[in-house]
Amino acid sequence: MVTLEAPAVRVVCLTGLCVDTMFVLGIKPVAAYDLLHLDEAYWGPDENEIGAISGSFFEPSLEDIAKAEPDLVIGLGGVHEGLRPSLASIAPLFIVDPIGVEGMLAHVIEVGILLGMEEEATAAAAAFEVRLEEYVSGVATKRSVMVVYGSDVNIGAETVCTPAIDALARAVAYYEEFADCGVHGAFPSFSVEQLLSIDPDVIFVQTYGFGPTPPQPVSEQLADNAIWSALKAVQNGEVYEVDFFIWGTSRGIRGTNVVLDEAMPRVYPEVFPAPLP
Repeated sequence: MVTLEAPAVRVVCLTGLCVDTMFVLGIKPVAAYDLLHLDEAYWGPDENEIGAISGSFFEPSLEDIAKAEPDLVIGLGGVHEGLRPSLASIAPLFIVDPIGVEGMLAHVIEVGILLGMEEEATAAAAAFEVRLEEYVSGVATKRSVMVVYGSDVNIGAETVCTPAIDALARAVAYYEEFADCGVHGAFPSFSVEQLLSIDPDVIFVQTYGFGPTPPQPVSEQLADNAIWSALKAVQNGEVYEVDFFIWGTSRGIRGTNVVLDEAMPRVYPEVFPAPLP
């Protein structure tokens, strides 16, 4: 936690979690590295007030950050700590890396304190807890689910270290080995063979791609793979491609609600024919 002389007004986001939290609190960052804020789930593609930070995720442009004249810069743990000396003359750096739902909610309140919005942040966290409990309590018999990401030659499995997956895992039967943050890091290696050994009822797939051309969905890339084809989720038509931008990078209340609203009606269509209001 950093200490500020006054509540931050101008915030630069170097991570999607920051964008998510600012959206939840109703405040636009003055600049952001990625384009999460342009997603329909956030401010949308017509948003033109949030400045762009060029460079790479690991080495964002210090010049662009300085031009934004921030009171606070929010970066991601394990990625942006090394920027602290360079940012010392620009603005304080607040590093975030929440683990699971509890970490996510604590993070929202921490940012709320830095923005002078602790009351609003606490209310947002409480509202999320109520909504999550409504989803969880509606499930009588849990179905097995796995969330994977990657490509045809390299896939990974999401763990409950990621807040959205932790939230979803409370309402489904998530494979035990990946339902404990102490067993794996956030992004353990995985294989189609391991996925078949679990053989979940439902599979959600995030196809990662960073080039100018959208990648072919992983489920399509694996269509001719005999092991993939043996999965009951594949045979039953319960493999769903999802937006990796939301599922994999947002890590906040808004993104987690989007994940729940996309997942729960697919896993339990009879219980949740539509997302909760």
